[in-house]
Amino acid sequence: MISSYEINWSIPKNIGYFISTNKTGLSKGIYKSANFSTNVGEDIRLVNSNIVELKNQLNLDNISFMNQTHSNIVLEACRNNNILNCDGIYSFDKLTSCAVLTADCIPILVTEKNGTLIGCIHAGWKGLKSKVIENFFENHNTIKREDFRVLLGPCISMERYTVNDDVFMHLSKYNKRFIKKNSVSYFMDLRYIAYDILSDLGISDVTISDACTYNDEFYSYRKNKVTGRFISLIWFNR
Repeated sequence: MISSYEINWSIPKNIGYFISTNKTGLSKGIYKSANFSTNVGEDIRLVNSNIVELKNQLNLDNISFMNQTHSNIVLEACRNNNILNCDGIYSFDKLTSCAVLTADCIPILVTEKNGTLIGCIHAGWKGLKSKVIENFFENHNTIKREDFRVLLGPCISMERYTVNDDVFMHLSKYNKRFIKKNSVSYFMDLRYIAYDILSDLGISDVTISDACTYNDEFYSYRKNKVTGRFISLIWFNR
């Protein structure tokens, strides 16, 4: 069984969600315990074993993944699309689930008050800069902004996330979310920049995880460099 991170997110009863941790899983060595990425060097057979284990655990037939490149591309998934080249994914297909893989970036899960939409977003500083969050919601202008329900999942904490002056300049609009470390770098509050972006869009129903991927039982690229990716997943309950 794949262990889960527990957080109370108030959403419609027909929507399910899951965030994995590293307590259990079938990955080995530096990828232990539940790596879901086939692009980080682990034996693909072990990755696929984790995916099959999770599908059986959650009784899911299909998971749509993203080939994430820190872009602002947002695409619609259906049961015939297993991997899409994008950093934002959504679906209205009741037999489809949407997944985002992370190891410090923010996994963002999205639905709305009637449970007709599921989606997820991969957002690091490059994604925030390229406006992947804004692009996701621009795809859904028929839904009132106040009706969205958003979860900002575990990501690296501000105290563990230093960036250079160039990154600060790209996101200086949110300067209150940076603390100067020295003459060339800052501590950056990734999750609350995402929160501010959502607020600017008129989205107020946002649940925020305070878990830090660097400190807690998740994969962290900043901490280990060669490491796995944990999964954040959303689906329609049957």
